[in-house]
Amino acid sequence: MTERSLKDLFHLVKQVLPETQELVTFSSEMPVAEALEVMRKKNISQVPVKEGDEVLGVFSYRSLAQGMRKLPTNHKDILSLHVEEFIEDLKFAQITDELTALLNEFDLKDAVLVGSEKRIQGIVTVADALRYFYQVASAYVMLQEIELAIRELIRSSIEKDELQQCVNKSLKEHYEKSGQSVPTCLEEMTFNDYLSLLRYKGTWEKFATAFGESSILVCAKLKPLPELRNVVFHFRREITIKEYDLLRDVREWLLKRIKKLEAHRKSD
Repeated sequence: MTERSLKDLFHLVKQVLPETQELVTFSSEMPVAEALEVMRKKNISQVPVKEGDEVLGVFSYRSLAQGMRKLPTNHKDILSLHVEEFIEDLKFAQITDELTALLNEFDLKDAVLVGSEKRIQGIVTVADALRYFYQVASAYVMLQEIELAIRELIRSSIEKDELQQCVNKSLKEHYEKSGQSVPTCLEEMTFNDYLSLLRYKGTWEKFATAFGESSILVCAKLKPLPELRNVVFHFRREITIKEYDLLRDVREWLLKRIKKLEAHRKSD
């Protein structure tokens, strides 16, 4: 298997390491006051400390706090001390390491160094990992939220026996032609089933309060979802920015419908 295909298939450190990362390092004899000012200006929370080409450890807000507890009680001028008095060790990871293998280290110390003591390539923080995993998972999460919201709005609009009547009117013929069993609950239905249920003229009036007055508008919003769900869940390709925005817009619209439904329930 080539490096390229491996990169495409697995979540590795090299996919998380920011390409534009400016790797800041401190000399071991940098005063704490100066180090803190650099960290404040660059909005970073941990910095590798080097002696020549050798990485001695990392200076961080946490390592400073822990080191201060070990100082003599009568020591007052902490800011003038060198950062080497307050360094901690971080695990070194290779760019080909799997991210999941580093989760415990992220939990313990919030970051890992990438490379080796002789050749540091960067630093990966919890924030970097969270940002990466959110980018990977956001489409899945939004599709889940959208589907659960559609189910809840349908469920709030109709009793269980009435729902089955509507399903029989709008979906039964299609399922019987394909030799499949007719769905008996929302969890057995697909996005296409939701669309058929909502746009069927004989059943729409039952759902208008929850979804809005216009079935045409509602179905126009939901129509792209079945194909987009197949793209995402079957890994056919990366979704486009336009498609991502569409998912976000539908999610936000459904969230407003859910909030309105909850408000009505509280007022009843």
